[in-house]
Amino acid sequence: MALYRLKHVDAFTSTPFKGNPAGVLVDARGLREDVMQMIASEMNLSETAFILPPSRKDADIRIRWFTPTEEVPLCGHATIAGFHALAEEGLAGMSSNGQHYFRLETRSGILRVKVEKNFKGISVEFDLPIPKFHRLKQPPTDVLRALGIQRRDLIPGMPIVKDLYLYIPVQRLSMLKKIRPQFDDLGSLLRRKKLMGVCVFSLQTVDAASAVHSRFFAPSFGINEDPVTGSANGPLGVYLELFGSRQGRRIPVRDLPDGRREYVGEQGDIIGRPGRVRVRVERKNGGVERVSITGEAVTVCTATMTM
Repeated sequence: MALYRLKHVDAFTSTPFKGNPAGVLVDARGLREDVMQMIASEMNLSETAFILPPSRKDADIRIRWFTPTEEVPLCGHATIAGFHALAEEGLAGMSSNGQHYFRLETRSGILRVKVEKNFKGISVEFDLPIPKFHRLKQPPTDVLRALGIQRRDLIPGMPIVKDLYLYIPVQRLSMLKKIRPQFDDLGSLLRRKKLMGVCVFSLQTVDAASAVHSRFFAPSFGINEDPVTGSANGPLGVYLELFGSRQGRRIPVRDLPDGRREYVGEQGDIIGRPGRVRVRVERKNGGVERVSITGEAVTVCTATMTM
């Protein structure tokens, strides 16, 4: 019998029971894939992160992410939660305060992670793959119907794009609040279109300093609505860099000392789990060269599993 430490961590918030909850096994060595899936199903959170030694020489650490129904190639909030849990316990060389850097092995490649641990708390920055947006020539009327969105609700002049997810801009925050998806229909459509989820967003926000407010749905992966989605907010920052100026309004953005620009993405307020994602974008030669998400987290509970 082996003991495993399992944490329940709320990401993109410093307040318990807000943000996006994730399960974290800080050392998942010895667990078979089917057992990981059963644990994720039992946790019944949008994702559970399993932290493992790397299988590649160019990586320092590895994470696998599972929804209640299957493994996924990328997850932002469970990565923030995972490295928060490691830093909190002083694992992975993070027993002391300071800046700690990692090359993270994932199904999406080797991605950079920076953890800043000090007397104020723990902050995690996670580099994401640059999205390769494909612009849709026409709005997907079947998806709009499943979401309860009218074509007149869309923002004129701003494109609907897809990468791993479909991104749909709507004019007002009130329209986001009214969305009542038909999840069975939406899940079938996303499967057929080979999309992992759909992100609906507005440039109207709750906080004046925020750039975008979004909702994210992935029913085909067992996630009807995700509270705060790092892997969707990162590409949203790239979207704002590429297309935001077309709206003719000032989108709040902060210039960082290293030349990058930082947007704040809001999510979860509408379902009572507000969280904030700091999206950092670096531009070069007219395009985006780097995108990362940054956030805090808080551990809600810790348990021991015997397997």
